Amino acid sequence: MADRGVSLHVTDVDEFWAFPTGGGQSSNAYLGATTVELDFDPGRLTGQALGRLEVSMMDIRGRPFSNVPLYAFNQTSSIEADDNLRLYELAYSRSFLDSRLSLRIGKLDLGQDFTASTYAQTFLNSSFSWPIMPSNDLYAQGPSAPLATPAVRLRYHPGQAWTFLLGVGDDNPVGARHFINPDDPWNQNQDPGGTRFSFRTGALIMTEIQYRTRIGGRTGTYRIGDYVDTGRFPDQMDTTRLHRTNWAVYVVGDQTLYRMGNRQELDGFVRGNWTGAQDRNQVVYGIDAGVLLRGPFGRPGDAVGLGFGMGAASPLLRRADRAAGLPGQGREYHLELTYTVQVTSWMAVQPDLQGLIEPSGGVLDTAGRRVGNAAIFGLHSSVAF
Repeated sequence: MADRGVSLHVTDVDEFWAFPTGGGQSSNAYLGATTVELDFDPGRLTGQALGRLEVSMMDIRGRPFSNVPLYAFNQTSSIEADDNLRLYELAYSRSFLDSRLSLRIGKLDLGQDFTASTYAQTFLNSSFSWPIMPSNDLYAQGPSAPLATPAVRLRYHPGQAWTFLLGVGDDNPVGARHFINPDDPWNQNQDPGGTRFSFRTGALIMTEIQYRTRIGGRTGTYRIGDYVDTGRFPDQMDTTRLHRTNWAVYVVGDQTLYRMGNRQELDGFVRGNWTGAQDRNQVVYGIDAGVLLRGPFGRPGDAVGLGFGMGAASPLLRRADRAAGLPGQGREYHLELTYTVQVTSWMAVQPDLQGLIEPSGGVLDTAGRRVGNAAIFGLHSSVAF
């Protein structure tokens, strides 16, 4: 099949989580996700550059717990989602101008291209893969795994130093009618199969500029970008009022900090997100940063990382909370210490420890009690073929 341009990739991830203290109540949970991706390159048969077709499915299992009982702004795990079997991506891609220009069109996960930090991908907390701001401020948490949206993405790479990205797509990956849905907070069950396409709410436009350089002989990649959403968003003080359009800007830095021989490398990352539209966004700025040591203890496939993140609620939301007699939401902080053990070339095991401080900036649970800071323990395994 590979000789004829057909390749099949399967990845299975399983996680066990427990938080004996904090949140609305102590709990434990299992999460799992299996992704199957089929690629077809017709050029292998015809000898012509005809592009590539990709289709992928995700089977999501387990019980999400970050909304309740943790009451967090963002998910503890990047695979935490509603229990569904869904179409993930369906895309056509092709390169032009000696691969300097590339086009990708179809049902796309734009989080793979925009706002991403390469070094942050090792961490399990979802904010390190898809930032806390778009996860809270866009429809259905935005076009990032496990959701994808009808879109087109252009990448222009004129030389070694610069890359320019443009993405335009539907802003509502699940086609939900309302931004806020108390019965389905993530809105993923509005489209459990991933095949509902709707263009009623608006367009999401994302741009990013990437610059690669060397500082002291060590490589780094720096990104600056923004997104604009033409849809309507509820007011943070009066949800019956809607505001047209939304926007945010972000910067990302990935930098190799130190090399220790051929086997060990210390990398760092930092990312910041900000919006001035405080009247229509739950989270108005966020920061995450961390360091990653590759090859600890002489094991080239292993990595140990320490990460930090925070998200700040809108001052208008805080004012509305206090007017309703509730604690005013402020800043949520999370910490993560993780270690990846590369057991074989196709299997990794990753113990993980996270701390959640002031969930959702300080809120009450359904019983009217202040939600406590949480210590979260996890064990992640991944198998890829």
